[in-house]
Amino acid sequence: MCAVERELQLDKLSCKSIVLGEGVKAQDSLSCTDSTFLLGIPGCTTEDITLFTVKVQATNSGSATVDVTGIDVIGEGMPLPFDSTGGVYNITAVAATPPAVPTVPVAPTNTKNDEVIKPAPTCTCDDWGEWQWRLQNDCGRGGCDSAQVLQTRERECDPVSCEIEVENRCVADAYCASMVPVVDDEDLSQTAATGETGPIPGWLIAGLILLIMIGVIVYFSKKKKQQ
Repeated sequence: MCAVERELQLDKLSCKSIVLGEGVKAQDSLSCTDSTFLLGIPGCTTEDITLFTVKVQATNSGSATVDVTGIDVIGEGMPLPFDSTGGVYNITAVAATPPAVPTVPVAPTNTKNDEVIKPAPTCTCDDWGEWQWRLQNDCGRGGCDSAQVLQTRERECDPVSCEIEVENRCVADAYCASMVPVVDDEDLSQTAATGETGPIPGWLIAGLILLIMIGVIVYFSKKKKQQ
């Protein structure tokens, strides 16, 4: 198996996050807003692997289903036969337990302008997800250097406005580095200081040697005919 294309369908469940399995690559950045994905396995595989993990939240009680449709499994240049099974889950309503609220003393009133200083809200955040490629081999985007690509990771916080939920980073990429011309700073500074144009190319030296050899051969040929 080298690639899998499919569409994820959720009933009575809402998608919260999607994380790729180890070694799996996505054509585009995975998100819950787009249920259609094209996943690739570099080097292909014949073993069982986890393509992705979906974190969901129930919207109401009842029977919920998870299904994968529009599946297309690709081998090395040819489609492969496959079988797919969805999942059915019974969602039971549970009485919500309000979170414990720590006792915070009321800040004193500012007698100068009668304003009360309120304490900052307490944030509760999940663990960070794995780093994901935003656009693979899209060098120099998102403020990164020309030899880097942009990665992003997400997490969920409660309340959603009290803490950063997305982080970006620039990562060195071998493909991008191979596209950047390398110039020796020392040679560049010496050339700028002396006004020299640099060493004579090898092909020019080889051409001059060839012309000299041809001239020598022609000279001795004429001399031999004259004798």
